[in-house]
Amino acid sequence: MNRPVTRRERNAEATRRDILQAGYAVFSEQPYSDVSGLQICTRAGVTRGALQHHFGSKLGLFMAVFEKLQHDVTVCVADAIAAYEDPWEQARAGIAAFLEACTAPAYQAIVLKDGPAAIGWERWRELDTDYFADLVDGVIHTLAGHGLADHPPALLAAVVRGTLTELSFEITRSDDHRRAVNEAMAVVQRLLDGFRVNGSQSVSYSAARDDKPRTRVGVGQLRASTARYLEQAAAGEHFEIVRRGLVAAELGPPTRPDDDSKSPIG
Repeated sequence: MNRPVTRRERNAEATRRDILQAGYAVFSEQPYSDVSGLQICTRAGVTRGALQHHFGSKLGLFMAVFEKLQHDVTVCVADAIAAYEDPWEQARAGIAAFLEACTAPAYQAIVLKDGPAAIGWERWRELDTDYFADLVDGVIHTLAGHGLADHPPALLAAVVRGTLTELSFEITRSDDHRRAVNEAMAVVQRLLDGFRVNGSQSVSYSAARDDKPRTRVGVGQLRASTARYLEQAAAGEHFEIVRRGLVAAELGPPTRPDDDSKSPIG
């Protein structure tokens, strides 16, 4: 039987949580090198001794915040994968969720901008592998029974991980994160198409017919939130409707009666 948690333990956990939240806020707002331990303690309302007791140092706190962000993103990616049954759509959804996470200001500041310099590139790579390798490897091994080209799964997983790592930095450096995500997804979609036995089967994430970025939406998502997607389309957004890993239709702004272009859904 578990013993009851003491008041002292509850207070200690609350203090740790306050320091972690303060670190998240401060590291999101300022470069790691500009942040002082005193600044963190003041933000959290604790003493230097409390910071040292729970995290050891400013770097120890940064590592804890860094790993919490990585954990949260892996949960988001896993949830996106679990929302689909088709393995190829699982791969696309998981990658899309990761690229979307790379637009979050805190993730960019702490993980992608300051992370490599603060903890060292080698340690950064180790942690990135610890958090994401199993997810990517699992997706690739699932695809192996559903039309994946005959290449060593470990090599294909390494290609995906390396590609996503570089794309995450490109998104962070971009002045237009939304466009960067759309373009990154277009690249990854081509990569996934190349992994299939019968070659490229999908239309580019940013459709080739024009330069308007298109967001991919699964049929299940569309059914669940039809009204919302129709409203967004009417407001000017463009969507590609995906079924079983392939683009089955498009959804976009209504056309005028005298417009000879393609209809909003087609």
